[in-house]
Amino acid sequence: MPLHQSDSIILKTYPLGEADRIVAFFSRDHGKVRGVANGARRMKNRFGASLEPLAHSRIQFFEKENRDLVRIQSADLLDSPMKLFQDYDRAVCAGRIVELVDRFLPEREPQDAVFRLVRMTVTALKQGCPIQFAACYFEVWMLRLAGVFPDLFVCSTCARRLQLEDERFLAPGLQAVVCGKCDHRNASGILAEVVALVQRILKSQLNGDGGGADRAVRNLHELNEYWIRHYSER
Repeated sequence: MPLHQSDSIILKTYPLGEADRIVAFFSRDHGKVRGVANGARRMKNRFGASLEPLAHSRIQFFEKENRDLVRIQSADLLDSPMKLFQDYDRAVCAGRIVELVDRFLPEREPQDAVFRLVRMTVTALKQGCPIQFAACYFEVWMLRLAGVFPDLFVCSTCARRLQLEDERFLAPGLQAVVCGKCDHRNASGILAEVVALVQRILKSQLNGDGGGADRAVRNLHELNEYWIRHYSER
């Protein structure tokens, strides 16, 4: 029964019996894993705050062949998310991050880019980054890493590379972009400020000073919600 150690992000926990918990965690080296933490529900336990949602913890766990659940031996807290949960709106955003990671990632597939994205978003939120912008940033990158976010800078009809100032439209179904020179009679317009916001998100790191025009952030969030639903229904 091999012992593994990996930096991990806690996703969710569920009660098991009177004293234990099932912990769903996102391991940097092993992907999404579920395990049992014996005694984690006791008033005095060895895990402390290391198994709280979005905690960044170094987890040691035993894995037995043909068992879905691993056994969590220890969890050392590296970074606490508690500051997020002191503010209702940031706590809601934190819950959304957990939901999307759980929805998008398959079991037992390491995704280092997503791991870094989660850590960066949590850090930015703790530093005071505007909530809606941080949520939008996270959504865009989750969709992009999943291969769902459409390329807004290449026309799907003529393959022309589009500049920021070029007119563009979303084709029916909102899955591809059509430039102004191609047939776009049944397409939907996309705000130039949304395109500029996407370019900024794709080219910049998220930090505590992030932000964007309110209208562009709202519009992009609505598009992200559509693409997230599309991904979930595939």
